[in-house]
Amino acid sequence: MEIVILVSLLSLYCDFTDAECLVISPARLVVKYGDPASSNCSSDTPVEMGWEATQGGTGLTDKEVKFLNWRVDRCYTEGGQCQKQLDITVYKLPDSVSISYRKYPDPMVEKHQYQLQCLVQNIAPIERLRVTFYKVNTTGEQTELDTQHKSKDNIKTPENGAYTLDFTPSRDDDGAQLWCSAMLDLGPEGPQPPPVMESDRLNINVLYKPQITMSPGCFSMSITEGDTLSLNCSANGNPAPSYDWLLPQDAPNATEERSVVTITNMAKSHSGEYTCIARNHLGNSTCTVNVEVTVDYLPIIAGLAAAAVVILLVVSCFIYSSYYKHTRMGHYQLKDMLPRRHKNKQVVHHNGMDQSFM
Repeated sequence: MEIVILVSLLSLYCDFTDAECLVISPARLVVKYGDPASSNCSSDTPVEMGWEATQGGTGLTDKEVKFLNWRVDRCYTEGGQCQKQLDITVYKLPDSVSISYRKYPDPMVEKHQYQLQCLVQNIAPIERLRVTFYKVNTTGEQTELDTQHKSKDNIKTPENGAYTLDFTPSRDDDGAQLWCSAMLDLGPEGPQPPPVMESDRLNINVLYKPQITMSPGCFSMSITEGDTLSLNCSANGNPAPSYDWLLPQDAPNATEERSVVTITNMAKSHSGEYTCIARNHLGNSTCTVNVEVTVDYLPIIAGLAAAAVVILLVVSCFIYSSYYKHTRMGHYQLKDMLPRRHKNKQVVHHNGMDQSFM
């Protein structure tokens, strides 16, 4: 038996004692649209029973019975002295769930507000519908933005539901995805877990002005004279930024390549402020680095020390040479160079010449 009634409210009428009154089991039905369902009407004592229903009703039975199976809405006994109404909720899942912009942004810019719309088509009962908006960023982190529902009592036919959300993106939302889900919460008698239908995901592209990401940031630094200076002023921006550099006037050896500036053979006169400007059509960002060029005196001191050592060696050699000549060559006498005669020497006169014999 297919159910075509969507909602029937519970009512209870009983003129008998509780022991004699009718019992409907189950007392409440939650049935998907188009699916079969059944219920029993029973009594403690045999009575003539019947079902009143917009679809599938039956008249009173010819015989007294203790129970009568189905034909939807209301079970009653003879004369209407005892009647109970079956609470039936017939639900229908949505034909589709979609997410879109109420007014398409061209393009989406950070800190501007936009309105998203989640459209749920042909669903019943709409008062049991819960719509949730979600966001997932580029790292996979999921965020629940909002959950909404509409109170529409006694709506028996399928309806379309439109749910809106004001959304203000940030630069971190660039590349993220948005979507919505429709959950039909029919209570404990309904399907578990509650049926959920999701929309397709909406990819968002967020434009934002540049933000310089120089590490360690805008700072002061020292560099030795003669070294090479290299500064990298990278920035995040959408669209990608262009770069300009403001340099001290006495920095002729600068080479600029997008976000990097390089200066070779730094001199004392190159000291000053080096300012980077990153810009796109949404704005700009600046960063200034204060550079001080210092002189390294260690090589000079080492050179002077080496020169002093050389001079000292030369002077030492000169002094030593002069002293050596004075003491070894300038004080000799001829008598000291002749051999001394022996004490016992004899002198012999021979042929008019003296001869000495040792």
